[in-house]
Amino acid sequence: MGGPPEIAFDLMLTDLGDRVAVTPGSQAGTDLLSKAANLRDATPEEMEEAQSLQMQIAGKAVRDLKVSPKGWYDLLEKNYDSNVWAKQAAKCLSCGSCTLVCPTCFCYDVTDEVNLDLTTGERKRTWDGCLLRDFTKVGTGEIFREKVENRYRHRFNRKGRYLPDNLGFLACVGCGRCSSQCVPDIADPVNLFNALADATKEPVIESEIPIAVKTDVASAPEAEALYIPRQATLKRVEKLTDIETLFEIAMDDGRPLGHQPGQFIEVSVMGTGEAPLSVSSAPGGDTFEIVVRKVGDVTNKLHTMKPGDKVGIRGPFGNDFDAEGLKGKNLLFIGGGLGIVPMRSFLNHVLNNRGDYGEVTILYGCKEPCELLFSDEVTAWGQRDDIRYLLTVDACSEDESWEGEIGVITTIIPKVQFDPQNTIAIVVGPPIMYRFVNKDLLDLGMPEENIIVSLERRMKCGVGKCGHCQINGIYVCKEGPVFNYKDIKDLPEAF
Repeated sequence: MGGPPEIAFDLMLTDLGDRVAVTPGSQAGTDLLSKAANLRDATPEEMEEAQSLQMQIAGKAVRDLKVSPKGWYDLLEKNYDSNVWAKQAAKCLSCGSCTLVCPTCFCYDVTDEVNLDLTTGERKRTWDGCLLRDFTKVGTGEIFREKVENRYRHRFNRKGRYLPDNLGFLACVGCGRCSSQCVPDIADPVNLFNALADATKEPVIESEIPIAVKTDVASAPEAEALYIPRQATLKRVEKLTDIETLFEIAMDDGRPLGHQPGQFIEVSVMGTGEAPLSVSSAPGGDTFEIVVRKVGDVTNKLHTMKPGDKVGIRGPFGNDFDAEGLKGKNLLFIGGGLGIVPMRSFLNHVLNNRGDYGEVTILYGCKEPCELLFSDEVTAWGQRDDIRYLLTVDACSEDESWEGEIGVITTIIPKVQFDPQNTIAIVVGPPIMYRFVNKDLLDLGMPEENIIVSLERRMKCGVGKCGHCQINGIYVCKEGPVFNYKDIKDLPEAF
């Protein structure tokens, strides 16, 4: 089902009774075959016998597929909002059996297993599946593919659209394992694609596979290095709120982290696990800073650590706010809640190099006054005459002191003066914030390309392999977390 034999296998074994015919179907198969012993060239009669058996078996596997695999990409693209997904997903148990038995499903999680001596252990990759509810869950609790319908649709789009785009192959080999293991009988690709074909009213366009390839494949040594943390030492630990703590970190090998504003790292506490965290300090210097909210196993463990303790660091990963490309531009920073943490890296870089940028306006909001982060730096903003800023909280109790605005972040956007046509907005905050902030900026006349966002997803591996951070066909850990709004505004899973 995945395509013609020459791209569907490495080696094909055909049982001839007292012999086995081995047919290479790729260069990798040919290379493997060259290392095997006790082989000889098949005779013409044996080749004919093997081909005859292969055709007989292929004939038994023929099913009434209404759209060939070459048309799946277009069929899926035209039916993203089809009611077929909801109808099928209503029966789904979210058990993940289909992904567990699939030979082309490679999404994984990473876990630490500690040995009985409590001083040694192993970090292992373990199977994970996109049909499971917590697959996209982040530390703060948001689940970005909450509905079963969305997870069910993602599985088929990943195989028929996203992997062809990224890796150049259709991720279905026609083995039938998923359908044989699915209790409600909704995993069978043939039935699903036939249902979509019946529902679509437009002609389906067939195209060769691969459609495109966007992923660079690393060599084995390069790939191994991606997963090995560098050892680092906590230099300073500063409590910011009841649940947020700032950590200043230095790399033990003496080399700087080398991050750019907006990038993130993977922080390891050996024996507990690894978590993605934004770098909060401006680039440069021998140390860097992160801010950790106490929400999960790794972050809770970090909150018990003190200066001198060791952690592991991978990264930096992802793209950045393009500090060089934004020089000379007017900037409007809009930060909500914990969004101030990644935004601070670029904001402080701008303030440290103030002459390189145009007008700077800062809008910062949080739920209540006690959640305000970096209060000393916020106070310092008021002592500068080269920036404008407004603060707001969603609510303020009678026993708290607050001199700023009260209301959600969008209520203070109209209270500052800026030219929307000639201003770049840097928007970072909780998922719900983007929809309303982006709409207000667009309503004011700001061009779509002038809005830059940084999105949170479950960036488990950091290198575009584990599958957790996908927004439709893009990997946030590689193509993000910083995006131009215009580039992703039409992705259904983005906002």
